[in-house]
Amino acid sequence: MSESGPAMGSMTAEESFRLLFPDPGLLAEVERLRLAGGNRLRGTMAGKRRSAMLGGSQEFADYRPYVPGDDIRRLDWNVYGRTGRAYIRQYWDEQELHASMYVDVSPSMAFSGGAACTKLQYALRLATLISYAALVGEDRVEIRLFNQSGMIEHLPAIHGRPSFMKLYRFMAERYRGSRMPQEREQGIAKRDTPSAPGVQTPVSDLSVPFQTSGALPRRSGISWLFTDAMFEKGIEETLLTLAAAGQRVVLIQLLSPEELRPEWTGELNLIDSELATGKEVAVSERLLKQYREEVADYRETLRKACTERGADYAFVDTSMPIENVIREFAAIYGILAR
Repeated sequence: MSESGPAMGSMTAEESFRLLFPDPGLLAEVERLRLAGGNRLRGTMAGKRRSAMLGGSQEFADYRPYVPGDDIRRLDWNVYGRTGRAYIRQYWDEQELHASMYVDVSPSMAFSGGAACTKLQYALRLATLISYAALVGEDRVEIRLFNQSGMIEHLPAIHGRPSFMKLYRFMAERYRGSRMPQEREQGIAKRDTPSAPGVQTPVSDLSVPFQTSGALPRRSGISWLFTDAMFEKGIEETLLTLAAAGQRVVLIQLLSPEELRPEWTGELNLIDSELATGKEVAVSERLLKQYREEVADYRETLRKACTERGADYAFVDTSMPIENVIREFAAIYGILAR
């Protein structure tokens, strides 16, 4: 798994920033948000989150009886004056949250489908904004890009505002290089591409990359998974694998307008961008209606799978302005907090 990926020197910091954030005012809004981390977490460095440990922050937690050897500066003399008993004030220990951003870079994510950018480009911008909110909140962030074969690139854990330049330069290089040729982008082939006789078509399995070495976070925390979820199997297994690694999981499903509301008609040869196999289809209004119902059912299936496994699920239409999506994450889904 690559730790560095494409050369960073090909884009300046200013070019990287403008590519990801044509409206820099959005960052001011994101600065006021934090990752909703659930329960208090113990980290390895001081941060802005209460851990399950008691320590030296300024946020009061509880009292306990004084025992010889305690710091008398923590005695509450008001309580002593009222009760005649000595009690020590205890405070929450402030710790960091470890956040992992997993971005699906498999071929189907390179489809734009009527939106201004591809699903992958949208996911990269969204993951960068979420990571920025985490860095502002003094959390640690790492990025992993994956496809169906494994984890292919990795930005090791970074911390604090000074690391933001490293984050957006890493993401901007991937954003710029994420386009696909037009013929494959449309998902329509000029000729049939059937599988060879006797050759079994491979199955797309999301769990495969998460079983590779180094795929899982080393510390408990929160993992955001950005994907179109176009996998035949492995989604439930992946949710369980991440949960077993001590992760609160947030699954973000992204679909393009054309995938949600296709307007194709006539006889088409559709190509599976993941498996490169073709299928001739006569597209009618009845078929499109059935397709839309299947998409809605699949979204509901994913939501239930997440709920049953203690994960969060959020859906993104990539034609939607990204600032609206960020607001929905806070107001509707509760995966960001003010």
